[in-house]
Amino acid sequence: MKPKRLPLLGGAIHLKMNKNNYKLGVHLFRGGRSVLEDIKLLRINTAQLFSGNPRSYKPTNEKLPIFPFNSVFIHAPYVVNIASPDEKVFNLSIKKVVEELRLAEELGWEGLIIHPGSSKKMGKEVAKKNFFKALEKILEEDIKAKLIIENSAGEGDGWGSTLEDFYSIYEEFPAVYFCIDTCHLFAAGYNLKNPRVCQSIFYSFFENIPTEKLVLIHVNDSHFPLGSHRDQHAHIGKGAIGIGGFKNLLSIPEIRKIPLILETPKDTPMADLYNLHTIRKILENSD
Repeated sequence: MKPKRLPLLGGAIHLKMNKNNYKLGVHLFRGGRSVLEDIKLLRINTAQLFSGNPRSYKPTNEKLPIFPFNSVFIHAPYVVNIASPDEKVFNLSIKKVVEELRLAEELGWEGLIIHPGSSKKMGKEVAKKNFFKALEKILEEDIKAKLIIENSAGEGDGWGSTLEDFYSIYEEFPAVYFCIDTCHLFAAGYNLKNPRVCQSIFYSFFENIPTEKLVLIHVNDSHFPLGSHRDQHAHIGKGAIGIGGFKNLLSIPEIRKIPLILETPKDTPMADLYNLHTIRKILENSD
């Protein structure tokens, strides 16, 4: 199911300049416009992209864009699954992760975002064991770009969907970094709509993992309700989290210092502008 089509905002959208040094951006799909045109239009100062085909392990032959800032993240292809029990998928995934990390290092970008992966119905403990085995191999490489692990919505075996999963990863592999996706967090049962719960989620995180290890927030509303374990992103304020949930999130000072990247639907030409405008208004009112 697709989210409802958004009404266009009346006239031109006038966005205030980024006077408070927020890092705010979107996942860019390279299309008709150049990246520099997108950056100018959207007024963003951080970004995320796929380096190539998101459904292939093959190395990219594309010339990647040059950004006017270094706060750029590569998202691993969807096919990467370092928790897989399938030996071929497991090994191809490790190889692809190392390749993408080297690319990020070469370009001077922040790093690579990977999902926790899945055991394909063999259970959470199998997924965790495979994931840890893969991390050992990946971190043997001497690469300066950050390996960034994103939380899951809890679909399938549920691996990587809880704060406790993140704590266990950091305890064994303190060299890794983390990304929290708000849609996934909400789908996993963490109620961002409740201000006390929202604060407790992140202060619990910061009690167990150093603040500097959380290097990215994926800012997405959720098409499905709390605890659904279903991953479908919605426009900001148009999903189950709602404007109130994002006000709670962005009232936390530590979160406002972290790059915020939208992965919201691009179902209209104005969708990114609409969602960025909504988040900017919340940020400006939360200072």
